[in-house]
Amino acid sequence: MTGVDTGLGREAAVDLGVFRSNVALLAARAVGGPLVIDMTADAYGHGLVRLARAAAESGADILSVRDQADADAISDARIGIDVHCWQTRRFAVPPAGSGIAAFGFGMELTDGAPDGVVPVMRVSAPVLSVKRVPQGHGVSYGFVYRTPKETTLALVPLGYADGLPRAATGSGRMAVGGTQFPVVGRIAMDQVVLDVGDAPIAPGDRAVAFGAGLDGEPTAADWAAATRSTAGEILARIGRRVPRRYIDREASR
Repeated sequence: MTGVDTGLGREAAVDLGVFRSNVALLAARAVGGPLVIDMTADAYGHGLVRLARAAAESGADILSVRDQADADAISDARIGIDVHCWQTRRFAVPPAGSGIAAFGFGMELTDGAPDGVVPVMRVSAPVLSVKRVPQGHGVSYGFVYRTPKETTLALVPLGYADGLPRAATGSGRMAVGGTQFPVVGRIAMDQVVLDVGDAPIAPGDRAVAFGAGLDGEPTAADWAAATRSTAGEILARIGRRVPRRYIDREASR
């Protein structure tokens, strides 16, 4: 596990089995050129060395990085794969399957990710508290949101210091128990508030900011759409104080 454990239960679960399946799928479709996996920005926040090793084991031919320090880290880990650093060289052949398809998403300037790839990262935190409030109750800084009716608010310890974009104020959503709820009020540094209505949400329930989208939760692409950004940006923003937890299971296809 990497990152700083704050004791608040934040985590980014990274499924190595899903990543391997994505790479293997891309490798099977790579025709006319090597399969290049883009590992920039700490493998889009997933963890450079762990993901580099999994990529090499699953059919990738070349890893692409932006910084020499990243190339050195892969070399120091004795991972047997060619690494190209964009600071020092350019590809002699067009890369096949590059971009963030291996992490489960398509690029905005292409036709999207191939069928079958699944998002690899799941960011979540426990609900810290719930509060029943009346109609007109102001939420978060500046009270930009006031409850339209009596409702229940749930506090979740994920904020812009963890990588959630403040631009998602008023448009972001999280899931609890497979049901999505709106993020209301301004996204703060350390927390967000969900309006969960009359749902029986309790402290300790897991709130999922984004994941694979297979259990009713939003994906990084949903957060990107809400903020006019990209899935790659959403993934890479998730900060070091959100500990990474590595799991290894095959994706359901």
